[in-house]
Amino acid sequence: MRLAELITNPGSGRLSHTKLWANVACGAATGLFVYQGVAGTLAPEIWLIYLGLVGGYAAALRLIAAWRGKSE
Repeated sequence: MRLAELITNPGSGRLSHTKLWANVACGAATGLFVYQGVAGTLAPEIWLIYLGLVGGYAAALRLIAAWRGKSE
């Protein structure tokens, strides 16, 4: 996988704002999650929220791709 595939439309190769901002949000959440883990301030509620949002987003993408009959 090329890094550009994280932010471009696979059909046209043009910038996809949907992909761009979804990956920015996941990256920011991951960065904060790691920071709180290192700082020792990571609460169980943060684990649930982080895993629900980032994991849920990934699962939703796979579900939509399955409904459309496409592979990733």
